[in-house]
Amino acid sequence: MDSVTQIALGAAVGEAVLGHRVGRKAALWGAVCGTLPDLDVLVPFADPVAAFTYHRSFSHSLVMLALLTPLMVWLIRRFHPADAHHRTGWYLLVYLAFATHVLLDSSTIYGTQIFWPLDNTPMTWGSLFIIDPLFTLPLFAGLAAVILARRNPLRGYRVNAAMLTLSTLYLAWSFGAKFHAQGVAREAL
Repeated sequence: MDSVTQIALGAAVGEAVLGHRVGRKAALWGAVCGTLPDLDVLVPFADPVAAFTYHRSFSHSLVMLALLTPLMVWLIRRFHPADAHHRTGWYLLVYLAFATHVLLDSSTIYGTQIFWPLDNTPMTWGSLFIIDPLFTLPLFAGLAAVILARRNPLRGYRVNAAMLTLSTLYLAWSFGAKFHAQGVAREAL
């Protein structure tokens, strides 16, 4: 999925998980964690084939990201000592931002090696386009509501949660539409 969507999804997840307790820094850290797995493009691989093969492998592994989560939480708590007591919330925010990134990338035709190093088979469901405004725009609407709802942060929090739910429902619909189209195609053959 495109980086803009991954940042928006991470921010929306961060806001939904911890925004009502720590404010906008939840969305900020969600955005950081939402884009972090794609920074593997900065790793110099030996050749273009290796770069294509290993992009979306170790950095998109639910196993490896689970191991990275405590380090990220430690870093966040060092940056924000006043909010360090929300330890469980930070763990949930970080891992959900990581996991939603991985699962969203698996919903495209490129897929990800979500169980690397246990299994390096790419998981690809091919239900979303690489850039899909119907998934992304509700996320931006929810985040805009958070920004604009300064006097009523609970309203922004609720709108963000509703827009995150709408994007999730669209994702679920895309799976249903894909399986329906495959079934129709199979019958026609």
